[in-house]
Formats: sequence, C-alpha cells, structure tokens
Amino acid sequence: MERLQAAIIKAREKQKGSQGSATRAPGQAESDLVTPPLWSEIPQAELQDRILRRNRIVSMRSDPEATPFDMLRTRTLRTMQEHGWRRLAITSPTPACGKSTISLNLAFSIARQTNTRAISMEIDMRNPSQNRLLGLNRKDGKKGSVGDVLSGRARFGDLAFLGGDDLAFLTNSAPVHNASDILLGDGIGQILADIEADYQPNTMIFDMPPVLVNDDTMAFMQHVDCVLIVAAAGRSTIEEIDRCERELASQTNVLGVVLNKCEFAEGGYGGYGYGYGY
Repeated sequence: MERLQAAIIKAREKQKGSQGSATRAPGQAESDLVTPPLWSEIPQAELQDRILRRNRIVSMRSDPEATPFDMLRTRTLRTMQEHGWRRLAITSPTPACGKSTISLNLAFSIARQTNTRAISMEIDMRNPSQNRLLGLNRKDGKKGSVGDVLSGRARFGDLAFLGGDDLAFLTNSAPVHNASDILLGDGIGQILADIEADYQPNTMIFDMPPVLVNDDTMAFMQHVDCVLIVAAAGRSTIEEIDRCERELASQTNVLGVVLNKCEFAEGGYGGYGYGYGY
C-alpha cells in the first residue's frame, strides 16, 4: 500500500506538468486541428458490422441503437470539457458488468464528434476482451499488449490500429499476468504524455479491470482525470457500488454510475437498457 501511494503521488506531480500541453498550438481553435503525421501512419482495422452488432457494439454510426451511448457521451464530455479533463477511465465493481462493451461504444460515439480524435486503451490486461468484441482474432489482431507500450518495450504506433478515421485502439492479444507491476511503473506518466503529444487525441478512454478484484485499477487512477463506474442490474449490489465509488473517489473524480443490463430501456431506444446516475 505504501508503494502504491508513493507511486500515485509521484505520477500526479508529473501529470500536472504535462497536462493539456500538446493538443493545439496557442491561439489555435478546435475546428483548426489537423491530423498529426503519426496518426496517419496507424493502420486501419477491418471491422465487420455484423460481428460488432452481434457483440452489442452499435455506436459506429448515428443509428437509433447508438442513442443511449450518444446521451452518455454528451453528459460525460460536457463535464470533462468544463473541467479541462481529457483522460477517462471506465471500470466496474466486479466482472461481467459489461464495462468493456460500454467502453467501446462510448469510444466510437465520442469519435463521431466533429474535429474529435479519441484513443481507447484496454488496461484490463489480465482478462482482455476487446479483440473478441471487435471481431479481431489472433491472426487479424496485432501481437502484443498494452503492457508492452506502458513498459516502454513497444511504441504506441507499433501496436495500435484505427477503427475509423478518428479512433485509435490499443488492445491486448493475450492475457498479461503481471499487470499490477506494469501499472506501478515509474515511466507510465511520461509514456502517456508522449502519446498525447505525438497523436494529439481530444479524449483518451481507458477500459480498466474491476475495482474489487485486484489492485490494477487503483494503481492506474493516478494517470486519469475522471472515472465512470459500470454496474450491472441484478448483479451489482449497493454495497459493492458504494465501496467501489469510495475507493475511486479517494484517487480521482467519479463522474457517476452507469446501470447496465436493465430489463427495460428508458425512452425505448435500442432495447439495451442502459441508465445513468450522476
């Protein structure tokens, strides 16, 4: 615990020095942003709409099924922009709450905004699922892990791929069992700052492990501006949600709770049944 707390304090000091430094030049308007050369070098993945929809990834286009995620996007980005925040973590109290599905849909929805670039990183390295949800198997996906980038063994551009013009993904091709050791590394703050400087995303979305399973998420909270909690209706207990929120609030800004897997859909959109609590 002392090691974790010391790492949190150290990384926060580094983040304060680099936060918001490379997104645009002084006096440059949001609408004037140009695509960085390194962004243009990231290869495009061949995502199949049929597989995405089967896995409930529905936000690539502005369809009725995407409406709940667009509503979540609007609420989330409004709060983040008001505070100058760019790094968003998404987690859950326990497994099987659907946080990775929410994370991917929110990433696609954010990237559909005009003049917006987004980066999605799968920090849940012990139990990765994004390649499966996106329909990328071992043959199609790049070999490597987020841990290779965060530990300095690989560059972001070596393992990233695009899921559209304005959304870059960094996923895991296989489980990483020493995730907490990687996430406590001294160099992560600088690596994330370098990624922001080189690729200039407006928003970075981090798909985190469940909070109550291991210490991976708490080790990484020092590097984000805010967090959304995904709870599963009929599965997550009030006690679990409260405990999760308390622990996260001690390290970063908690935006609210997304209630997933509801039996009804508010407003009749899509039938997926997502609710929000801010």
